Amino acid sequence: MEKENIAFIYKKKCHPVTQAFADAIDAQPYKITGPLNAVWQGIRTPTYKSYFVESVLSMLLPITKRILGKKATIIFRGNDGLFGETETTAYLATQNPIKKQILLFLIRHMDAISVEAEPQKAEVREWTKVPVEVCESYVENKELLEKIKPNQKTNTFLFIGAYRPPYDHKGIERMISLFNNDKMQEYKLIIIGKETEKLKQRAGKNIEILDFVEDKEEYYKKATYYIHLPKYEAGPITVLEAMTAGLIVITNTNAGHHNIIKNKDLILDA
Repeated sequence: MEKENIAFIYKKKCHPVTQAFADAIDAQPYKITGPLNAVWQGIRTPTYKSYFVESVLSMLLPITKRILGKKATIIFRGNDGLFGETETTAYLATQNPIKKQILLFLIRHMDAISVEAEPQKAEVREWTKVPVEVCESYVENKELLEKIKPNQKTNTFLFIGAYRPPYDHKGIERMISLFNNDKMQEYKLIIIGKETEKLKQRAGKNIEILDFVEDKEEYYKKATYYIHLPKYEAGPITVLEAMTAGLIVITNTNAGHHNIIKNKDLILDA
């Protein structure tokens, strides 16, 4: 028997913004652990009319339903680098023709796509003509962040984000190399995020690396700048949070939110 509501399909741990969207539409969650598990759950789980999907691999569950003859509308949450990552081989930039054909097969089964920023929408248009809507990230703790008064007279930069090798899509290794340069020794960089402590041995004396920190307010107060130089990140929430907290944001064109960040050229000779 077909259910009338929506299923939310994700891999391992979903993005908090995607989770908020799924909760808002009262979607029934299903976590997959790998391709075989996705196909197996596509066979054994109840059939829903619509599927809200995060992660490319998660597409296999509703596609399995279609293969079994079930009608299913598939809405993909494009919060990763599927459509436009250029500095890694993780997605459509891959040089592996088999992987690329598999990705294109999965994309052909998407009925609609939600993205986090306007530039990402343009990238999606190069691969598919299905409806695309921009649903930007939001700042959950906005009122608390607005009360923060950062120190505007320091040479301190802050970055918040998890380290995820081997792709390191947030560009943390590059930031460490930048601040290790002799010309940057008068500046301090504070890095906060899960798994970042693995990089401590690479950091110079002007770089402080912390693991995940629950209360980041004191670090916002210590910093003047927020820096984020990703290889690709469609809609980093941390950039919005830093702006809300009053920090001066320095980022690159590989990050989303171009519509709310004033564009200025900055040359870092390092």
